[in-house]
Amino acid sequence: MEKQMEAKDAPEKVGVDTQTFVCANCGGVIMYDIGSEKFRCASCKAESNIESLSEAVLEYDFSQYAEREKNSIAFEGLAVVHCQNCGCEITFEESQIATTCPMCSSTQVAAVKQAGGIPPEGIVPFKIDKISAGQKFKEWVKSRWFAPNDFKKKCGEGSLKGMYLPFWTYDATAIAAYTGKGGNRRTEKDSEGRTKTVTDWTFTSGVVSKSFDDVQICATEKEKDIQGVMPFNTVGSTKPFATSYLSGFHAELYTIKADKAFEVAKKIMENELRSLAEQDIRRRYDTAQVSTLNTKHSNVTYKHLLLPIWASVFGYKGKTYNYFVNGETGVVDGSRPYSVPKIARAIIIGIIIIGVLLFVI
Repeated sequence: MEKQMEAKDAPEKVGVDTQTFVCANCGGVIMYDIGSEKFRCASCKAESNIESLSEAVLEYDFSQYAEREKNSIAFEGLAVVHCQNCGCEITFEESQIATTCPMCSSTQVAAVKQAGGIPPEGIVPFKIDKISAGQKFKEWVKSRWFAPNDFKKKCGEGSLKGMYLPFWTYDATAIAAYTGKGGNRRTEKDSEGRTKTVTDWTFTSGVVSKSFDDVQICATEKEKDIQGVMPFNTVGSTKPFATSYLSGFHAELYTIKADKAFEVAKKIMENELRSLAEQDIRRRYDTAQVSTLNTKHSNVTYKHLLLPIWASVFGYKGKTYNYFVNGETGVVDGSRPYSVPKIARAIIIGIIIIGVLLFVI
């Protein structure tokens, strides 16, 4: 994302003040309305202008991360509960009593003291409401050919919960020196006169580079679970953080720090650089193999974002299944059971079709 301010000039945040905003018209609570993408009073529906904590979404020099982590508190004024089942830490308003985990529905939750943490710099607000998310999930289930029929009827009973998940995003310039082999194909005849294809390999090397913008890394252990609903449009949809966006939703605290998450981001960058290296070799040869990459990163900046997810958990024949809906794009993914009879029928039908084709041929 384009930097709004040089990292060295960016103001330090000690913490986010999670105040509640009230309607000037009736005194009701101001909440974010997904349908209109505006702030409205929950009681009288009057629109309200809420100022964000900053006028721009800032990015910070990664070399100064450790100092910010040590001196910050992510959410001041919010209670935090730790789920002993799935390990997540969720924010609640201090007036709320948390009895279940909104991520896995476990009752094994306990209040904990909020540890230090970097406040969110920006947020991608929900664009998909609860009803639309439920409809998209039903469509997704119907498209699962090998799901049991009774599962398709029962899975809609799960209760969707809106969550903001913490992410780190990174900008960086990466330059990689590579070594590898380029191959040119040719045909020749063997001793028996049969034509075969041979590849002549040649050692090659070069340098590739790329400027990365908003490499997204989920900052909780749910990173693998939500890969199927990513990415988010953080470049075009991120707003400066305002606590009113959290009204009616929970926000999970990050458990993976930015330095550890950057190691994951570097692997993503390296995969793209490897692909660029292969393309570079193919400009000169028919095929390519990359042997080594020596990558250097510069101008690395980061920020902490909250991104929207609808989540639900439901039981089927003694097992628990989770599914997620991207709160911005509506993309659905999750775990589900498989019908053994359906799979067996598909295999039998496939064998019959192959047998008929072989008989005809």
